[in-house]
Amino acid sequence: MNVRLWFASAALGLATAGAALVLPVSAAAASTTTSAATAPSVATTAAAASTAVACTDGHWPSSVQGVPTLFHAGARAGDYIWHDSRGWHLRVTHSGTARVVFSGRIVSSAPLDAVPVKLEGRDYVAVSADRKVITYRMVNYGRIDGFDFRTACARSLSFLGNMAGVKLPTYRLWVGHYNRHPLQNPFIVTRVS
Repeated sequence: MNVRLWFASAALGLATAGAALVLPVSAAAASTTTSAATAPSVATTAAAASTAVACTDGHWPSSVQGVPTLFHAGARAGDYIWHDSRGWHLRVTHSGTARVVFSGRIVSSAPLDAVPVKLEGRDYVAVSADRKVITYRMVNYGRIDGFDFRTACARSLSFLGNMAGVKLPTYRLWVGHYNRHPLQNPFIVTRVS
């Protein structure tokens, strides 16, 4: 059963205004899987990052637009996710200088490309052979790690975030300028008409 849920807006207390459509992952489970060990390396060319495609099937919801206002190096531990005119962005950070491992997966309904941002050491961002799954693992010491990605007119994106091998609670996932938290992890963002 395809049940549609709305993003919760904890900061503003809004139930529906400007909210993104989110589907339970079990309702839209992707048939494509990949392991990080077998995934090819990420595309790192500037051309992949700057490829702009005009999509005719709607746009991403306003609730995912813009950098979360709470995001900065050393902010509360978790995933910060947003969309803007250059595509999608995912960043991780935490307070202090201890070693914290963030990992996760993004599944797209259409091919995508990813470009690492501020990764070092054994951090990785891998794109599957069919270019529909991004798997990431970043060791963070309180600064910023992350990546940018673009989709080829994907209808939906599924996000799963982990910290220290455990699923992040939703209050540790910030989406869009207004720091919205999804209702669940994993969560799905769907284009709107």
